[in-house]
Amino acid sequence: MDSNAITFYQTCVKSLLSQYEGLNTEWSTIETIFDDVQMRYMVLRVGWNDQRRIHLCLVHIDIQDDRVIIQANNTEDALDDELVALGVPREKIYPGILPPNVREQLRSKRM
Repeated sequence: MDSNAITFYQTCVKSLLSQYEGLNTEWSTIETIFDDVQMRYMVLRVGWNDQRRIHLCLVHIDIQDDRVIIQANNTEDALDDELVALGVPREKIYPGILPPNVREQLRSKRM
């Protein structure tokens, strides 16, 4: 994969996920995890609501090979549309919740 494309995808994903940083509540904070080495990016909601522990993955995105894979989206936002708006080609975005064989079928249709 082209290193310029990787850097561009990393920049887009981090920009998108940074938009969630201001969504703290009185009982939880938002934490972003950006791992450029493993190319894994997450947004977590962490905190306590009385005696109840809050630890929720809001968004998890990986960059693998030449693809941006949305592994989890527990928001109401259309992350794929937002990545496209940032400049990531739609054919490079895949939903990680689909089984690998379905993702490959989707990939072959997009090429």
